[in-house]
Amino acid sequence: MKKIVRLLFQGVLLVAPLALTVFILVKVFEFLDSILEAWVGDVPGLGLLLLLGILLVAGILGTTFISDPIKAAFNKWLSKIPLIKLIYDGVKDLLGAFVGDKKKFNHPVMVKEHKEGSCHKIGFITQENLEIIGVNGGFSAVYFPHSYAFSGVVLLVENEYIAPLNASAADVMKFIVSGGVISNTNEK
Repeated sequence: MKKIVRLLFQGVLLVAPLALTVFILVKVFEFLDSILEAWVGDVPGLGLLLLLGILLVAGILGTTFISDPIKAAFNKWLSKIPLIKLIYDGVKDLLGAFVGDKKKFNHPVMVKEHKEGSCHKIGFITQENLEIIGVNGGFSAVYFPHSYAFSGVVLLVENEYIAPLNASAADVMKFIVSGGVISNTNEK
């Protein structure tokens, strides 16, 4: 019985915010539609366009005047704490490499392990210019994720051993993380 009650509450926590959001949007839409009908008559879709415009403006204002300044203040505060800043910046950069505007894992490559060998590794080029660490030309940083783990290793690889893969970065990442056992969705 306790498990059923717990699952019921989890369902409520999952559904309630979405249902409340939809309810509020419908009520705002109906309110705007009634106001617009009094001003301009019955114009189909005008209330929806106005609602979308209001939500867009609210998103822009919320990001510009609320969200960004709070993030900037928080980051400035964290930058004053040496060890915390190091960990926070590393985690933030790692997550930013997967999602966001600065994705880094979007160049899948196959790297030959030995000049004469037939063994290859699959990874992602993360940096082609390594001057920041004092390595000039001829090398790229390649990140090799580990299977079934949230970790990996970065190797500096001579460019002649790197070949681009003709596959999406998401498919390559799924293949690596699954240990190569992911099924081909094109096969029936």
